[in-house]
Order: sequence, then C-alpha cells, then structure tokens
Amino acid sequence: MLFKRAASRFNRNVWPFFSLLAHHKKIWLGYLVFILLPALLFQKFYSDRSAAVMKQEVTNSILQAIRQVESNISYRLNNVKEMSDLLFMNPDFHQLVGRPAMEGGLPVQIDDQRQLYKMIIGLENRDEVRKVRLFVDGQKIYASDNNNFFDIGPVRYENWFMQTARNNGKIFWNNTVYQTYMDDPEGMYVISVARVIKDPRDFSQIAGVLVLDMPESILAGVLRTVEFPGMELYVTDGLGKVISHLDESRIATVRTAGNWPAISKSKEGIVTSRQEQGYIIHKTIPSTGWKIVAYLPEKAIMSGESKHSSAAASMVGVITVLLVLFLGVFVVFAIITESTIRRIRQIGAMIQREGLATFDEGQLQDSGAIFGLEKNVGRLINTVSSLMEETYEAKGKEREAQLKALQAQINPHFLYNTLDTINWMAIRRDADEISSTVGALAQYFRLSLNKGRDIVTVSDELELARAYLDIQASRFADMFTYEMVVEEAIRSLPIPKLSLQPIIENALLHGIQNTEEQRGTLLIEGGATADGYWLQVTDDGAGMEEGRAAVILEEPRPDSGGYGLYNVHERIRLFAGQGSGLAVHSRPGEGTRVEIRVELSGRSGQGRGSMNRSP
Repeated sequence: MLFKRAASRFNRNVWPFFSLLAHHKKIWLGYLVFILLPALLFQKFYSDRSAAVMKQEVTNSILQAIRQVESNISYRLNNVKEMSDLLFMNPDFHQLVGRPAMEGGLPVQIDDQRQLYKMIIGLENRDEVRKVRLFVDGQKIYASDNNNFFDIGPVRYENWFMQTARNNGKIFWNNTVYQTYMDDPEGMYVISVARVIKDPRDFSQIAGVLVLDMPESILAGVLRTVEFPGMELYVTDGLGKVISHLDESRIATVRTAGNWPAISKSKEGIVTSRQEQGYIIHKTIPSTGWKIVAYLPEKAIMSGESKHSSAAASMVGVITVLLVLFLGVFVVFAIITESTIRRIRQIGAMIQREGLATFDEGQLQDSGAIFGLEKNVGRLINTVSSLMEETYEAKGKEREAQLKALQAQINPHFLYNTLDTINWMAIRRDADEISSTVGALAQYFRLSLNKGRDIVTVSDELELARAYLDIQASRFADMFTYEMVVEEAIRSLPIPKLSLQPIIENALLHGIQNTEEQRGTLLIEGGATADGYWLQVTDDGAGMEEGRAAVILEEPRPDSGGYGLYNVHERIRLFAGQGSGLAVHSRPGEGTRVEIRVELSGRSGQGRGSMNRSP
C-alpha cells in the first residue's frame, strides 16, 4: 500500500517535471553552448594563466637565490686565494723554494723544510683549506715527504701542471678530483688552486708549484642552502663538467643542456629547455668562470610550490561549477515558470469559459517546487558571494605565503655569518678592537631583531643596552663609564623592545658630550613596584632647563633627541596603559634622570598611578 502511494505521488508530482524538461531540447542545447562551454573555457584560461605566472615567479626567485649562492661561493674561493697570496707574496718563501738542492748540504735542506712547514701548516687550520701541497725539485731530501712536500718531476706532464705553468704565476683553479692523503687514506673530493713559484735566480725557470686543496663539501654546503622540490643544483666549469653537486656520484660528469652554447655565453639568466622540459637558471662565478646551474623541471613547479596556486585554481573551479549550476537552475526555473504560466492561463480561460463553480482544485499542479526553487536560488547567490570573498582572501594569503617561501631562500643567518667572518678576519690580523666591536654589533643585531618579537624581557633589554654601550665605548674611548644596578625580580618581566637604547643615546649625545670635559658616567637602575616596575637612566652630563624637561614628552624637537624619548613614552603607554610611560628630571649642569614606569596591572588600557614618585 505504501509503495503504491509513493509511486502515485511520483507520477503525479515528479514525472511531469522530467517530461517537461525532455520536450525543451533547444533550451538545453543553448545552455550547453552559451553557458557551460564558456565556463569551461574560462576555467582553462585561468589555470593556464596562473601556471604561467607561477613559473615566472618561481624561476625569478630561484635566480635571486642563486645570486646569493654565487656571492657565498666567491667569498669562500677568495679566502683560499688570499691564503695562497700570503705565501706567494712572502720573499722568504721564494728563497727557500728556489734554493738549489746542492747548496748548503743536508743540514740546510732540513732547516729549509722546517721553515717551509712552519709557513704552510698555519693555513691548514682554516676551514677552507684541507691540505697545502708544495711540489719541489726531486733532488731535495724533503721532496719525498709525500705529506706536504712532493717531487715535481712526476707531475710535469700532467694537464693541471701545464695549465698552471702557462698562467706564469697567476692562480689556476683545477676541477674537482678525488684526493687521498697520508693522514686520510680514504680521501675526499677537493678543488685545488695552484700557482708556480719562479726561481728567484732565474725567473724563466720553475722552482716549485704551490697547491691548496679546498674540500668540495664546502661548495656543496652552500648549494644545500637553496632547496626546492625536484630542483637539481650544481656547479660546472665552462665546458659543463660538474665541479660540485649534492650527489657526489655526479661530480666530474658532464652535465650540459641542449641550450648550453647560449648559457655559456651569458653571465646569468633563465633559459627554457624544451629538450629537458624545464628551466635552466644559471649564474657565472666571475673569479673562475664556473657556473652555478639549477635545472628545474616544469612538473616540479606545478607539483611543488604551485600547491597554493592549485588550491586557488580549484577554488575558482568550484565557483565556476556553482555558477554553471546556478545558471542551469535558472534555465530550469525558466522552463518551470513558463509551464506554470501556461497552466495558469489555461485555468483562467477555463474559469472564464465555464465559471468558477465548475473549477476543480485537483486540476492544479503542485506549485510548492517553485517556492522551494526560489529559496534554493537565494541560497546559491549567498553561497557564491561568500565563496568569492573567501577566494579573494585566500588568494591574498596564498600570494603572501609564496613570496615568503620563495624570497626567503637566502639563509636568514647570513648577517650573523658575515659579522662572524669579519670578526675572524679581524682576529687573524690581530685587530682586537675591531673584533670586539664587531662582536658587540653582532650581539646588538641579534638582540634587536629578536625573531621579530616587539615585546622582550627586561633582561634582554638590558643585554641590548649593554651591547649598544660596548659599541659606543669602542667608538668614544674613555668618554664614559656605566653601571647597571637592576633587581633580579624584574628581569623576567615584559617591556617593549628598544625602550632603554634611545634614552641611553640621548644621555651620551645630548648630555655627556655637551659637557666641557666630554666625559661622564651613566647609571642604569631598576626595581619592582606594587603594580609593576621602574627603570631609570641617570647621567651627570650638561642637563637641560626644567621647563624644557617638563614638555619634552609633549613637544618633541629633532635637535634635542625628543623624538626618541617621545616614541618610547608613547610605546610604553600603549603597552601598559596611560599610567605608565616616561618622566624626565633635569637641571642645567646637574645631569638628567629619565624614569620608565611600567604598571603591568594597567595593560588592559586604563592606566593608574602617578609618574611623579622617584624610586
């Protein structure tokens, strides 16, 4: 019985609907041609355009990263060259290497070996140099050392020796070879820089050859800083022979693309390789003529970094489908409306012809589907609008994420590594003051950057102030002394970053430097209060008029350092409330005291308390 009722209801309400649609083939054909097909073409155009933009952005970002790799590799190679120059420019080194084997006998040769070993062993303590090798006349007794000293005879006809000789004293960078040593029988891949040593008695003769071996792993370590899924990154010579590669099995193999002639003639660029179905991004290392090459398959772009773009394309696809469905529903609605109006006209004509009394309500078709359809269309409109807004926001976030991921290929520690390198160079040249200042600057940068956080602890702020004072102490020797007396209880409490440094800078530049002696002292103090803590900086400098001190936080002037104090005052108030901030106390000739008061209970935005009480 129930099945019969359901079948009867279906035949009465649903089947007429499908029968109606089946009789409107022209409408459906128009829907297919004018709505569905253009929507699919639009989706295809958007996908292709997004892929093209993504490829351009990815390749340009990788080129930027390769430029940084070239800078780092050139720096490493230049370090090795400078170490070679240290020996090459030493006249005693030339005299020892050029001394004839028979001059002075065995004691002289032993002493020569000792002096030469002393000169070269120091270079092997550097990261860039694995071994220093010196090829000398085989008649010298130490030529058979085979650790640092070797017989020049067996290598005179090797290719690298002849190319080094043709350079006539200039350095020659030899391609990567696998080298074993007495202290390392297993050996490693090395890149060698070689130069001939002329006989000081006869410059037409070669007295020896100096070779410095640099581990290939150093170049591989620089290459490893740039990562992209599916990308192959390596260094080649001018003929395409691999010098450094993350895969050691590729070293010394020839890796050239179909566009290699064009690539070898340009300093840098992005080349589309149809033969390898990808992109060749390259950059020349000026000092050697080598090339840093990145091969990026096209499919790697689409399957790797383009996930965000694919998500956006998918979102647009969803919207397109919804739009097509909406238009389809509109067509169906138009069909149903047309049929309903025709039915209403038929009923009206029947009533006019036969009268209202003869009208049977059973003759009416159920119109509930029309009202339901209207509601569904409304929901579809709201859904499409909402999805378009979400797509716009998602596309903005996706673009931001792409820029951060692709432009950030440069190592974030490059600044610290550079300062550390400058520090190492200063230590090597016994420049202790430069080393100390660079170390303090590196500490200052590390603390001031603080991983992008704007709020730090009082302890971190004090360390930042200490680094700044150390830098200024190196800059202005004997101009000031300072002392920090801060309670341990407040060191872990929060404070806006760079709150103390502008106050200390004003104390030095506008206080102590403006005295006749241009000398003075700084006292940095701090302690806890009932609802927070206080910090203050006191100097015995020139001071200022009391009236000026009273308004400096309200009317900052660029010639008095007021902008810095005003900025700190406003940031403290925004952080901890209106009851917090700075107070300046000063008199001419008696110095200046700047107090910071932070009421942690007032961080909700309603400041309490007074800034008039001195600690």
